[in-house]
Amino acid sequence: MIKDLISLENCVILDSVKDWKEAVHVSVDLLVKAGACTEEYEDAVIKVTEEYGPYYVLTDHMALIHASGNDDIVHKTMLSCALLKEPVAFSEEKNDVRVLIGLCAADSTAHMTGMVAISSIFGDSDNEQKFLEATSAEEIYNLFISHADAQ
Repeated sequence: MIKDLISLENCVILDSVKDWKEAVHVSVDLLVKAGACTEEYEDAVIKVTEEYGPYYVLTDHMALIHASGNDDIVHKTMLSCALLKEPVAFSEEKNDVRVLIGLCAADSTAHMTGMVAISSIFGDSDNEQKFLEATSAEEIYNLFISHADAQ
């Protein structure tokens, strides 16, 4: 159930971040504060990004920030979302990211409800535009909830 994966407290709107590392920090810190993972998860995301590049930038505007975790650093499956008013560059080609979705997964299936919501929102340009125009954390949260069973 999507309400087990994301909470209103895990959704924020920010003016900007200085770079991709701060974007990772913002996304993961919401998960750390919720008790879903440890601070070492951020190190894992940064390490994999430096090694493989920003493979998790899935659309022009959205990054699904995650890394493979283990039992020591991931405690439960959870999503976070930060909407940026100003885009951040993850690379020269991926420079217009405004939606930072953090994901930590305790296993290979528990996050699938969240993936349905994400694909429903960002697989449709009208839904994506609604997301980009959100003005409150409540609006972001409600978009996730309303799209969880959309497919």
